[in-house]
Amino acid sequence: MSQNSRNVYVFFFVGDDVSQPQMLVDTIRWVDPNSEVVHCADAGTPHIAGVSRRAEVKGDRARLMTYRLKAFAESGVDRPAIYVDTDMLCLRAIDSVALSRQYPVRFCSRQFAVDAPFNGRFRGMDFTEYDKQPLGVVYPYVACATVTPDAGVWGVLGAVLDRIEPKFSIWYGDQEAIKRFCSLKGINPSHGLPETLFGCLPEYSNLIGEAYLLHYKGPSRKALMSDQYATMRRKLNTNR
Repeated sequence: MSQNSRNVYVFFFVGDDVSQPQMLVDTIRWVDPNSEVVHCADAGTPHIAGVSRRAEVKGDRARLMTYRLKAFAESGVDRPAIYVDTDMLCLRAIDSVALSRQYPVRFCSRQFAVDAPFNGRFRGMDFTEYDKQPLGVVYPYVACATVTPDAGVWGVLGAVLDRIEPKFSIWYGDQEAIKRFCSLKGINPSHGLPETLFGCLPEYSNLIGEAYLLHYKGPSRKALMSDQYATMRRKLNTNR
């Protein structure tokens, strides 16, 4: 298999505890062993086994939204890839080339909790301009999984984020930048990756059979991630 025909997965993680991104990488390797996996990190983050290439980018850990977009933009990825959060497990190989044929840039379209009221005081920060509005209106895209033709789109998103209120560089910045970018470019959620397939929440067991990625967002789901990971590993060992 040539280098350019391999599926490409990219993720950003900085920090000391790499147990969560390690589970993500392990599951990618189990379902797509010939893929390329790129870890965007800083120099102080430990190595993660199974990563094909590490892209070290300097940034401010206190402003993770800005840092994440900067890291993806400077990742050196020059072909279609899927950029994923680290609180996810991969269930099926993801062909970003095929996914990008109709729409080169594809963000994850929100499908869960679209009518839930947005919390304008999340983590003690002030986002009250959106308070109590439906989540699907405030942020119609989830930043957990994105397919792009190359890393260039992330530089554009970073420029969008740089022009808006500084608070978004700490939280919600990626979703805010994506929403504004899509509005400018005439992109709508129907062009995106369905959340049911590319960010499926673990409690929706009836949907998991078709999903590519499970998304364990929020503290209450983190233990479930470890349990599902252990189940996948047992099945893998049984089938060998």
